[in-house]
Amino acid sequence: MKNDDMFIRITFLLSAILVVAGTVLFINNYRLDKNDSVVSVGAVFIGTSDDNGWNESHYEGILKACEDNSCKYYSKMNVPEEEEPLKEAIAELAKKGCSCVFLTSYGYGEYLEDIAETYPKIAFYSISGEEEADNCMTYFARMYQVRYLAGIVAGAATKSNVLGYITAMPIPETIRSVNAYAMGVRRSNPSAKVYVKYTGSWDDRKKEEQAVKELKEAGADVMTYHEDRPYAIDLADEMGLYTTGYDYVAKEYSDRFLTAAVINWDMLYTVVLHDYISGRANFSKNYRLGLSEGAVSLYPYSDMVTEDTKNLVSSEEQRIKTVRDVFSGAIYDNEGFLRCQEDERISDDELFNHINWYVEGVEIYE
Repeated sequence: MKNDDMFIRITFLLSAILVVAGTVLFINNYRLDKNDSVVSVGAVFIGTSDDNGWNESHYEGILKACEDNSCKYYSKMNVPEEEEPLKEAIAELAKKGCSCVFLTSYGYGEYLEDIAETYPKIAFYSISGEEEADNCMTYFARMYQVRYLAGIVAGAATKSNVLGYITAMPIPETIRSVNAYAMGVRRSNPSAKVYVKYTGSWDDRKKEEQAVKELKEAGADVMTYHEDRPYAIDLADEMGLYTTGYDYVAKEYSDRFLTAAVINWDMLYTVVLHDYISGRANFSKNYRLGLSEGAVSLYPYSDMVTEDTKNLVSSEEQRIKTVRDVFSGAIYDNEGFLRCQEDERISDDELFNHINWYVEGVEIYE
């Protein structure tokens, strides 16, 4: 028995040594050369830095992080989510001396593994990705937490019990947000339904505006979106519908704009870039910051949001921060199957990489 105990202890000790050695090696691989007086940071965007939406929020966030850390900043705009244009963009950033590159659109991750092998000395940060290469990390905010809170506000506002949700395509990032929003809607209004319309694109004004018209015709009196630009809620506001925003608010709306689920990209990029410059590796290779870290928040309420609704949101926000995250407890999908037990929490791996089902109250509008 003593020999068995000794064997277990030795095995455990050797395993610990290997983990530490691997971690040190990883950190050293990304420790900046002492001769580098200024770090050059690159970023790739699917759109432009003045789109009043997704691309602008990321551009400004990286710019602020670079300014705070005295880094040079190079960007490539209008790069499609295609292999060759992405390779060309990264080759240009590499020539400029960028040792850290942010890929700010989900579709770039499909091609990153091969590109990362070509540039082993560049640290790649992929938005909402799941790449395995040693020099690839992923990052995203826990947007779903404030999507849930915005859903509470939206559910309390609807008169028709039908809410519209316009988004690009069914990937974990969008499905996760749809589900959180619907769970929030039904927290304040158990009778409500969320109709989801996919457009097949991150930026297609015609399709997004058509989706608003179709969902209004189907009975929706509250609209939200998950696209690069706010075309959907721009039109919905003009049409007299209630709206909730997403990611970034760059313009004034009527009082029917109830709130927005926003991301503090300045804070998130500053954390990630500071860790890179200081040589600290994120052991999980994932940055997923949320309410507790101040990476996500609700935009100031419209005067149309009641005190009762604000109090419910405040209570749920505190619960998420201190007791249980959004995707915990008993959760049924929209076909009646139990997806999460009362005493369980859905894992980050499922939420960020694999979720392909919808919660109760969600209907895909064809």
